[in-house]
Amino acid sequence: MFLILSKGIEEKRIELPSSKSVTHRALILGALNSGKTIIKNPLKSEDTEITLSALKSFGARIAQKENEVEIVSPIGRVTNDEIYLGNSGSSARFLIPLVTHLDKPVKFSGTEELHGRPFAELFDVLRRTGMKIEAENNSLPAIVFPEPEMKPGKYKLSKLPSSQIVSGLMMTSALLRKPVELLFSENIPSFPYIKLTQKMMRNFGLNVKLNDNSVIVNPEPLNYQWRYSCEKDMSAASYWVAYAMINRLRVRLPGTILPTLQGDEEIFTIAEKLGSYVILNKDEVLIEGEINSGLDWDCEAVPDIVPTLAVIALFAPAPFTLRNVHNLKFKESNRIEAIRENIKRLGGETNYAGGTLTVFPLKKSTPAIINSFDDHRIAMSFAVAGTKLGNVTIDNPGCVSKSYPEFWTHLTEWEKVS
Repeated sequence: MFLILSKGIEEKRIELPSSKSVTHRALILGALNSGKTIIKNPLKSEDTEITLSALKSFGARIAQKENEVEIVSPIGRVTNDEIYLGNSGSSARFLIPLVTHLDKPVKFSGTEELHGRPFAELFDVLRRTGMKIEAENNSLPAIVFPEPEMKPGKYKLSKLPSSQIVSGLMMTSALLRKPVELLFSENIPSFPYIKLTQKMMRNFGLNVKLNDNSVIVNPEPLNYQWRYSCEKDMSAASYWVAYAMINRLRVRLPGTILPTLQGDEEIFTIAEKLGSYVILNKDEVLIEGEINSGLDWDCEAVPDIVPTLAVIALFAPAPFTLRNVHNLKFKESNRIEAIRENIKRLGGETNYAGGTLTVFPLKKSTPAIINSFDDHRIAMSFAVAGTKLGNVTIDNPGCVSKSYPEFWTHLTEWEKVS
């Protein structure tokens, strides 16, 4: 089959950042390894720097270079027992279980927003393993005590607000003496991120078995020479796919290779379903944007691209029905409310009921100041809407440093934005 690209379509080129999810996991796994770990092309962002700094405080010896992190000895001896997590829920859920491998208690705290997010399920399972946690209202701030004989065995997890709880426990379990089995419901949110953790652990040579409702980690001494290169970020890719679609132009993503380990690569499948062309070359992806239909999509596995899909919906010929988005209320902001409020500010309409968000095509736009709610994904998604609508201002634009510090530089190379 041959594809003839349309002539005269404007083309943009964007170098995506490396994956935040992959970088987090590579840093954690490297900090559990007694051998040398070299991580190529890690993402440098607010969240990953929080994780990196905490691992140093946990005793890991880490050297940072231009496009490389070298971890030469693992965590164990605490040098700083107070860890500030900012608003990084992923850092919190990955770092807190690691205390079982440390030599003294650690206090974790963060922003007011982070303190309002749910940690009861994580604390519950850690207490069942034998760890002691002092926390008011089962959230942060919290003091976590190490437990040298953290109990292996089977642990049932229920009502999980985030798959990161499972991923954090998986990585921590790699250093235990006996296997750990985690049991969870089949409709766990963001299940592709658990698959991502399993695939990365297996890439690092670890024995991890995963099915739809359980994962078994078979621990072993970690003393390897590891080299790992981080792939491009698919959540970040979603903004440029949306940019191509709503502006009917072509975007080239050099260095992006599909398939990836990340579930958010589903944005390319959605783009094709809506009428766009996606061309996979050896070392890049090309998107020729178009929106020819509405959308009905189950978003349980891909919550991070829901704000992007909501923005695309404004420029579609028919409504978008985005199902199973209820867990978005547990993100950096209540993203359901954030999406609905900002679409209303733009003059649009939405409906939310029973975990399903419906976004209607925008009939007439109004100038608007977008409330980012200090949420990087809200800021970036609605900035893309502004490239088509104009008269859109993003408040607190600095929040994008959480995952994509270069976003405004990349966007303003092409557009005049406020």
